[in-house]
Amino acid sequence: MLRSPPRYTNPALPPLDESDRKIIDCLMRDGRASGRELAQSTGISEANVSRRLARLLEERSVRILGFVPPECLGMHVQFVSYLRVKGDVETVANDLLKYPEFSFVQSAFGGWDLVLYGVVHTSTALVELLDRSIISHPMMHASETCTVLEFPSQPATPAGAGLRPLDQVDRMIIRQVQADGRMSFTEIATNTGTSATSAADRFRRLVADGIVRIVAMPDPTRIGLHLSGLIHLVLDRPTREVVERLRGVPEIGFITVMSGSYPIGCEFQVRDGQHFDALRAKLLAMPGVRDLRVLVHRKLYRQTFEWGTAEPYAADR
Repeated sequence: MLRSPPRYTNPALPPLDESDRKIIDCLMRDGRASGRELAQSTGISEANVSRRLARLLEERSVRILGFVPPECLGMHVQFVSYLRVKGDVETVANDLLKYPEFSFVQSAFGGWDLVLYGVVHTSTALVELLDRSIISHPMMHASETCTVLEFPSQPATPAGAGLRPLDQVDRMIIRQVQADGRMSFTEIATNTGTSATSAADRFRRLVADGIVRIVAMPDPTRIGLHLSGLIHLVLDRPTREVVERLRGVPEIGFITVMSGSYPIGCEFQVRDGQHFDALRAKLLAMPGVRDLRVLVHRKLYRQTFEWGTAEPYAADR
């Protein structure tokens, strides 16, 4: 049976128990929930919550990161590239990791060997990046790049959010929480040279203005979803009609509207092949969906939201 490997965790880890799952469920609703809030929501003692949360984060059963819409940081071009390579996929993937513009690098089973997502400032920068990293690569057999038009599964960026000026301290705070969404205000203050009170006030304003959103990302296999990947849809009705229907499908995660022959791309997470067959049938029966293409998750090399700030990229997470 085809199964997707763990994304972040050691496959030898023991299964999560009910208490672990309760904590993860709460973090999915509020990634910065305090230990006291998690204890109240789960019915687990605060000391037990603290120990379990530290373990879940250390083993990367769940990752908590700060997401900032790229346009808020002046990154106005988002794209997805699909690659078919000649030879060893691992070699090409590792070559592509040299380019921090690629925020997502994943190998897949299906019509393409590698899937990349990236953000750059301008279309000119995108052309230059593709020439350097993909077009000129000696092991490249074929490639296709689509422009991301919007992420309707993400909360809409408030009007004017990307226009608010961000000073150096704002960007330093953003950089901290992009890497660790639960970093304490004391740590943020130490790393940015501000007081804890100032760091907390600035962070809360960034959240209130829709610039920063804290997201919890569990490893799918750790919560019983052993098959994951990407589905791309061919449509015969307006895109937004289909997007609205997809919002009600629990197996679908993020939804991407793109240029090209497959205007919608979305992530799926299911328990097994039987569950996937049911999802596939549901999507093909959905009004507006004419056909679909599937890429099954094989190996995740990089998934980060660390874009748009001046500091060098941290080690891959």
